[in-house]
Amino acid sequence: MIKVNRGIGRVLKTVSVCALLAVPLAACGPLQMPLEDRTGNDQWLDTQIKSGILGEFSKVDHTYLMDVNIDIWEQNVMVTGMVDSKGKYYDVVSLVKQDNRIKTVYDHLVIADQETIDAYHRAEDEYGKNAVPTDSATQSVSDVWIESQIKALLLAEKGVSSVNYRWQSVQNVVYIMGEAQSDAELEKVLSIVRRIKGVTKVVSHIAKA
Repeated sequence: MIKVNRGIGRVLKTVSVCALLAVPLAACGPLQMPLEDRTGNDQWLDTQIKSGILGEFSKVDHTYLMDVNIDIWEQNVMVTGMVDSKGKYYDVVSLVKQDNRIKTVYDHLVIADQETIDAYHRAEDEYGKNAVPTDSATQSVSDVWIESQIKALLLAEKGVSSVNYRWQSVQNVVYIMGEAQSDAELEKVLSIVRRIKGVTKVVSHIAKA
């Protein structure tokens, strides 16, 4: 059953990535971008950069599309996920950095052995969006569940524009970037994320407007 779930999860992620790569850039434009607290042109540039990086991943190694996360805000790129060798690590970082429009790369890519990566995928597929039972002493809360909680809580919180943030949870460490409109919003966002069950650490690259 786990293998079936894993297959479905990977297919869904592949479909979403392929959809991004397949959409002709000319068919969309800055005016069609989501309503974030920044210009449409700025959002559009981020979309182009991400599409380019994912395109390079697809040419070099399709596993990068599954195991590496690319998040961008105002041409600052946050790289998270896991790869099974130093060679793949340097390969991914090199592919990301070749776009000279990128201002900063926040590198949080983890090198782990293949057994650890496979076990991680199995656990994520098994638990999906459900938290691990509280009586479990050996298993961590699902990263998928943590990410869904962040989305729901930020969306519901007054004074927080959730569309201005990007986040990933990897082995229960949350990496978040974006832009807060005030010190109060920044503190509110970080406080919400830190209180979520299972989060062991929060690494913030959130800028202030």
